[in-house]
Amino acid sequence: MSFAAKVMRATVRRVLVIQLAIVLTVTAAFLVMQGGYAAQSAMYGGAIALFSTWLMGWRITKAAHTAARDVNQGAFVIYAGAVQRFLLTLVLMALGMGSLKLAPVAILAGYAVAQLAYAFNKVDTQLRT
Repeated sequence: MSFAAKVMRATVRRVLVIQLAIVLTVTAAFLVMQGGYAAQSAMYGGAIALFSTWLMGWRITKAAHTAARDVNQGAFVIYAGAVQRFLLTLVLMALGMGSLKLAPVAILAGYAVAQLAYAFNKVDTQLRT
């Protein structure tokens, strides 16, 4: 495994752990302030963010393997992954707000606050020999 792949794997893992902690905190806050329905909605929004981050990590790993054979195909895999994450987020939010009748503000809050994990994630890119 290349150094870049190791850094990316560790980064995604760290972001997922931070996101999970944030989502559980937000869910608990909604539970205390607004009850179970809002907490369930916030957890759903956070789960969308967690799944999206996991999907990004998987796509980047796949792109790295693909780029070893063809650089253009590797770039395509990354772009396709970005489109896939965007559409998946859109569909899952619509499903949560529409079909599942979850609280829209809580879904958006759970999702948005989980995205803060990227801001708290420090990436060490120094190659240690």
